[in-house]
Amino acid sequence: MEVRELGRECAFTEPGADGRTRYKIKGRVFKGRKLTGDEAEWVVLDVVHQAVEVLKQINDDPTHLCGTWIGEKAGYGLFSDVTLRLKNFQQHLNDLFSIQGEPYIPLPIVDEYADDEAADDPELGQEAADETGDDAGTGPVQPWWFDTRQFRRTLAWHIAHQPFGVVAGTRQYKHNAFAIFEGYAGTSASGFADEVASEKAVALLDYVEDLYHDHNEGGRSAGGAAGRVAADFDRIRAELGDLPGTVASPERLRAALRHLTRTLHPGILNDCFHHAGTAVCGKRAKPLGRPLPMLSVCLACPNARHSSIHLPRMARARDLAAEEFARTDDVPTFQRIAIEEHLSTLTQLIAELRDEEGVSA
Repeated sequence: MEVRELGRECAFTEPGADGRTRYKIKGRVFKGRKLTGDEAEWVVLDVVHQAVEVLKQINDDPTHLCGTWIGEKAGYGLFSDVTLRLKNFQQHLNDLFSIQGEPYIPLPIVDEYADDEAADDPELGQEAADETGDDAGTGPVQPWWFDTRQFRRTLAWHIAHQPFGVVAGTRQYKHNAFAIFEGYAGTSASGFADEVASEKAVALLDYVEDLYHDHNEGGRSAGGAAGRVAADFDRIRAELGDLPGTVASPERLRAALRHLTRTLHPGILNDCFHHAGTAVCGKRAKPLGRPLPMLSVCLACPNARHSSIHLPRMARARDLAAEEFARTDDVPTFQRIAIEEHLSTLTQLIAELRDEEGVSA
C-alpha cells in the first residue's frame, strides 16, 4: 500500500550531518494509522531513486508513481496485481536467458510441512493456499510462492544484523516499538533469529577487519583502549607477515582477529572493547544497583577506542554542543564546569586523531 500510494515527486535528497547526500522517499504510512495514513519519510539507497526515474518514464499517471492509464471508462488506476506481474517478469527472463534444462530464475520446490514463512504470516499462508487449492498443506512439496512481503522480510534481515540495526529498522519500518521490529526480523521457529545472530557476528568481524586495515595503513586512534588494541594489531601483523609488498591470508587474518569481537561494542563516538574490571559505566551503576545516565563516561573510559570513523561524528557533536551551550552565564557553576569539560574532552580527542599541535595518539 505504501509503495502504491507514492507520488511522482516522492524522491528527494538532503545533505546529512556528515556532509554526505541522503537519498529519501516521502509518502504515507498506513499500518496502525488512521484510514488516510500519516505523512512519512524513508531513507533509501540511490538505486531507489533510479527506480523512481524508470517508473516515471514507463507509467503515465500524473499523480501516482505506480499508476497507469487503463482506459476511457476506468481512467487512471493503481497497480493491483504486482505479484502476478513479478511472476510474469520471472517467466519473461526465463524465456530470454534460460538454457535447455536450466531456467534462468528457477522456481524452488519447498517442503510444505516446513513452511515457516507461511506460518509466521497468516496472510501469506492463505495466499499460498488459495494458489495451490484447498488441499494445500497436505502434500509433501509445493512450488515456492513468491510474494512482495518477502522483500520486506529480506530487507529486515539485512538491517537487523548491522550494528544499531534494530534501532534503524524500527525507524525505517515505522514500528511503534523495538520489540515489534525484532519480532518481524527474527523470531520465527525456522531458526531465523540464529541466522541474524550469525550475520551479526560476521558483520562485527568485518568491522574489526576494517579497524585493523585502518591501523595497518597508518590510521590514528585515541582513547584508553587504543594502546591495547594497537598492540594486538601489531602482534597479528607480525605473526602473519602482513607487511608492505605482501598479502596475508584473509582466512588467517579473520581467525586472528575473531577474539576481539567477543568484547567489542561499536559506538557512535567510540568503540568499546569492554572489560568489566575497568569499565567506568559498571563502576558507577553498582552503588545504586540500577542504570544511571552515563554522561560522557565513554569518552574517558579505559575501554574506549576512537578512530578515524568516529572523527566526523565527534566534530559534529562538539560543534552542536558548543552551539547549544554558547551562553552559560545563567547555568549553575557545576553544570557549567561539566559542559566545559565535555567540550574540552571532545576537542582533545579530535586533536589527537588529527595530530594537531603535536598531540600524539
